[in-house]
Amino acid sequence: MAKDYRQVKARIRTLEAEAERLRRQELRGLLVEMRRKIREYDILPEQLFGPDLSDFVRYRHPETGQTWNGKGRPPNWIRGKNRELFYVE
Repeated sequence: MAKDYRQVKARIRTLEAEAERLRRQELRGLLVEMRRKIREYDILPEQLFGPDLSDFVRYRHPETGQTWNGKGRPPNWIRGKNRELFYVE
């Protein structure tokens, strides 16, 4: 049976709608199970998702207290200077 473009596109839309319905149906059960396990094992958000890298302080300006985690562009107060002098242990 020969199919034209519109028939194929209609079939794709039908399949995408069915896939989304199945995804939502399976997701409900998955979320229930995940919530049960989180409660059972007392899992904390940071254990589940890991720490926020922006919270890590690697460098601190001794006078102003400004901090930098070492990611991205260095701030003006450390740019071009020996970073070991500002390193936080």
